[in-house]
Amino acid sequence: MDDWSLFRHDASNTGFSSSAAPTSSVVQLWNYTIQESATHSPAYPVVANGFVYLGSPDYSTYCFDAATGAKVWSYTTGGETYYSPAVIDGRVYVGSEDGYVYCLDAIEGTQVWNHSVGVSMNAPVNFVDDRLYVEPEAGVVYCLGIVDGEMVWSFPTGAQAYSLSPAISNGFIFATNSNGAVFCLNAASSMHVWNFTVGEAVSSPVAVDGFVYFGSSDGNAYCLDASNGAKIWNYTTWYNNEGPSHGYHWGNGVSAPAVAYGHLYVGSSDFDVFCLDTSSGGKIWNFSTGGIVRAPSVAGGYVFAGSYDGNVYCLDASSGVELWRVAAGVFSPVNAAGSAGSPAVVDGVVYVFGNGVLSAWGMPSSDSAFPWFEVMVLIILLLIVALIVLYLFFRRN
Repeated sequence: MDDWSLFRHDASNTGFSSSAAPTSSVVQLWNYTIQESATHSPAYPVVANGFVYLGSPDYSTYCFDAATGAKVWSYTTGGETYYSPAVIDGRVYVGSEDGYVYCLDAIEGTQVWNHSVGVSMNAPVNFVDDRLYVEPEAGVVYCLGIVDGEMVWSFPTGAQAYSLSPAISNGFIFATNSNGAVFCLNAASSMHVWNFTVGEAVSSPVAVDGFVYFGSSDGNAYCLDASNGAKIWNYTTWYNNEGPSHGYHWGNGVSAPAVAYGHLYVGSSDFDVFCLDTSSGGKIWNFSTGGIVRAPSVAGGYVFAGSYDGNVYCLDASSGVELWRVAAGVFSPVNAAGSAGSPAVVDGVVYVFGNGVLSAWGMPSSDSAFPWFEVMVLIILLLIVALIVLYLFFRRN
């Protein structure tokens, strides 16, 4: 089983899992209501070792049984924690707006340690090589030791960052900010290697195979050379001075990408999911939803995208053909809190948070399928009984 134990699945933020994916006859396996009236954009769940972990605006981090949805534990901090935790080696690491990073036991939910950074830690936690990396709204990238949370180094990006996660690849950190800057830093020392600026706020990046990919509020998806920051290509999903034509005034945003199968998948404020060629930036397909599309997730040859229209969509990754959609939130043109968030896909199940509710979607359980095995056993038993009866009958005669 390929766990989804970080914000965008892995340290590189690829949003891609090698796990199986549900493709037909999808049903809701379970749901759990955390907020009756959602107040924040949906958090991204993470899944590890048979448990689902989720941060919440009610100051708590939750752990659920992935199979049943039963709450295992919750841990309350001194501030909101609606950002993806990181789950590593039996520990859960989560940032809180109270200024602390917390380390919790993944099974018991008890605190192992906490460490104050001095600013609100309102961002997902990333991890590699026994170090934690967080870029909160203050616009500073922090590197913390995994043993006790002590700061190893910090790097100011010069502008705010809104719930962004730096990507980590080949010993380098790639961070972004609301001014449209992308930074490459040495992961061990924080030494500045290069930076590139597009001029509008940018998403959490993906760093994979020697390239850096990200979406921007200028309506573009970008690809940079990871070694020197040179732009390879950009693709404009939509842009005009008034924002997209739907008139909801959410700007021209492009989501954090997912990268898989030689393709780049992004959601857009023009309500579309786009599939682009990673080498050239050429459009392969696009699919229109009923709302702004959040960061897509990819698994098993399919793309899973949550939308402001409240739906999660399953699309064929190569063609963009829709296989199914389910309502995991509620439609609102003005309230992002009701929308369906970005899913995690693990072992054939899609986990998504929307409108204050965590839900799991997958194939119908074996209990509801036709019991072929039981029928075969019964037939074999009947044949054995029939043979015994025939044997006794002929023996007497």
